[in-house]
Order: sequence, then structure tokens, then C-alpha cells
Amino acid sequence: MIGGAARLGATILLAAAATPVAGAPAPLPIAGRTYLILPFENTGEDPSLAWMQTGLARALGEDLLGRGATVVDDEERSVFLEGSGLPADSFPALASALEVGRRMRARAGGIRPDRLLLGRFNLTDGGIVLAARAIDLHTEKARPWVSRQGRVAALLAVEQDLTRALAQDEALPEPRGRSADVPLLAFETYCRAMAEPDLKGRLQLLQRAVHEYPAYARAAYQGAALLAREERWGEAADLLKKAAPEPYPYEAEFHLISAAVALARNDPPTAAAQARRALQFAETSRAHLLLGRALLASGDRPQALAELEKAQSVDPADPDVEELRRALGGEATSTTRRSP
Repeated sequence: MIGGAARLGATILLAAAATPVAGAPAPLPIAGRTYLILPFENTGEDPSLAWMQTGLARALGEDLLGRGATVVDDEERSVFLEGSGLPADSFPALASALEVGRRMRARAGGIRPDRLLLGRFNLTDGGIVLAARAIDLHTEKARPWVSRQGRVAALLAVEQDLTRALAQDEALPEPRGRSADVPLLAFETYCRAMAEPDLKGRLQLLQRAVHEYPAYARAAYQGAALLAREERWGEAADLLKKAAPEPYPYEAEFHLISAAVALARNDPPTAAAQARRALQFAETSRAHLLLGRALLASGDRPQALAELEKAQSVDPADPDVEELRRALGGEATSTTRRSP
């Protein structure tokens, strides 16, 4: 599985827990903070706006990723909600939401959130009001609701304004990049795409979003990730070109996919350059393995071996370590046995 591809109970018993009291969350290191964002609640009466429920949650999550936070991804959240007896697009009552957070923190594997984010929206006379609040899952204390409002036509700008207010309240750092302005129609198509469980249908919607707004880098990146999963390398390369000007907040994943595509298209120098760019954002076994494969394809076995050792050091359980080890032969086997 490459780069930005999505990761991968028992019915929830509604706990008789007391409602959290608004107060200051216990301090947490910013780098270790992880958010579980539930779908936004539509407090109005227009069912045609159902796409906003998961769409706004996703947009908020992407903006928090750009501020260095970790976010439970859409698929993992949906699988966990459904396994807990709740619809994937549900916005449970506070007690139920807290129980979801408790259970996710208590499970043996997967991401364990520190914060639960609840949101809601209401549409009135061409305007929209967005609100969100953070709940510290360590103390189960909640921050007050933060709200912003504006024109529906500027929905994404209103959401980003809400994110800024929420990030300030949460003491999160400034974003490392800039969120692009996107027309409402393309943003709606993107949100519908990312909520679509059928991957073929998702790809078609992502391609439509890029057609509606050719500079939509996030849609282009997500489409390229799906195409790379299917090993449709040429089509993936075309969409990566459209994502390249502004892959924020998916820079690391963008460069990983770019490296994989270049390697599959017999371009080791570009693959190596892209893998090195990915390592500038985060040291992962995937980046070291892609760099190792690119170096091996270029005839540099010693450096390829060094990257294999780094990959194994970062993640000894990565199954693709064995693939590169086999490609390197006996020399890799004898050397990696001495690795930690």
C-alpha cells in the first residue's frame, strides 16, 4: 500500500457518565496530540446538506494535519463507529461520543486519540454557522464551543476561520503551509468523493473535482493515490503533476507516491529525489525502502543496503523490508542480522 492510501465490536452501551465540564485541558505535548473528529451535526432541516457532515469533519482534520497534529482517518473512524453499533456518518450524543473515545483509547491496536472533536452547522438565508469544541479524553473536560459564520458560497473559508480559532484555543502551532481557496462546487464534489466507499466511484468523483477546479491539489493527490494503488502509473503521474504546486497538508505522502510512480516508470533518479524529499518531512520505513530500491536500480548496492538497514531500524515489522532484502541477496541478509 502506497503513501496516502487509507489505513485500516460490540454495541456501545451508553455510559451513565456525567456531562463534561468546560475547563482548561490538561497540557499535552503538541507532537503527541491525536484527534478523533466525529461527523458534524446538521442542526438545520435541509437533508441535501448531508455531505457537509463528513465533509466538514474531513476539512477540519486536514487543516489540523497541517498544524502537526495526528488525526484518526475517515476509514478507521467509520470502521470503529460501525463496529460499535453506530452509523459511520452519525453524530452521537455527548455520552455516546465520549464512550466512543474511551473505547478507541482502550483498544490494543490503532491510533489512540487524546482529543475528541465535535462539530455542528446550521444554514440560514444563504449564510452558515459552524461550531466545534474539543474534549480532552484524558480528563473528559470540554472546552467551550468555538463558532464562526459567513456566506455559504465561502464555506471553506468559514471552516478555515473556525480551524484557526479552534487551533488557537488548543494552543496548536501555525500551519506549515496554506490552504487553497476552492470553489464551493469542487469542495462539495471532493467531500462526496472522500465519503464514497466504492473506490471506483471515489476516483470518478475526485477526477470530477479536479475537472471543476484544475488547481485542486488535494483532490489530485487523493486521485493519484488511488491510481497508484491500482498500479495505473501513467495516470497517477498525470494527476501528481496537478497536485505538485501545493500538496499541503500531504507533502510527505505526495513525495512517497511520486517516488513509487517514478520507480515503476523506470526513473530511479527521480524516485531517489522524491524519497529524499519525503524524508525531509518524516523518517519512515517506506521512504527508506523506496530510496533503497531507487539506489539499487541505479547500481548503488552499498547505499541501498544502508537504506534497508535504516528502514528496518525505523520499523522492523514492515513486510516490505523482506522484499528489498531479497533483491539485495545474501549480503543484505548477513548485514541486517546485526541490525537492532
